[in-house]
Amino acid sequence: MIDNLGFHADNDLHAELADLDRRIHNLDTQIDGAHFHSLEAEWNARAYHASLLGARPKLAAQVAQADADTDRLLNAIRLVGDIELGFIAYVVYGPAVLPVPPLHEVRLIERDGGYTVPGTVRRSVPADQIAAVERELLTGVIAPGGHAWIWGRTIRAYRTQVTAY
Repeated sequence: MIDNLGFHADNDLHAELADLDRRIHNLDTQIDGAHFHSLEAEWNARAYHASLLGARPKLAAQVAQADADTDRLLNAIRLVGDIELGFIAYVVYGPAVLPVPPLHEVRLIERDGGYTVPGTVRRSVPADQIAAVERELLTGVIAPGGHAWIWGRTIRAYRTQVTAY
């Protein structure tokens, strides 16, 4: 995601995926070679390999989502006619100047401190679904086992933040 000042607000997911693939490849090589100093070392390597293989699909999905968001923004800027002027207009005026309806990111935040509640960020939300997503997040936080229930808080301790992009 590119924030409205033109900075990339996300980590370099492509580099993280490449690093993960490199670590998986290195462990494949190590396991295939079977040069371990102990049985425990082999088990640890196999467990770490399985853990990395399990994490790869989630990271690949995040990379695909980030690429789709960037492509959507780039295509909308190209529709303006001039890429540089379109990007400058987007940075200055936000997504409202682009010829596509903006998508929104909705997140649940604690009122004291502005901490984002883990697992409550919803991306690619159309404008007509924002209220439903906000209700879902607020209902989930107060449900038994939810964040408010765990920390002994009420629903008044939370608010939602909506960001168009």
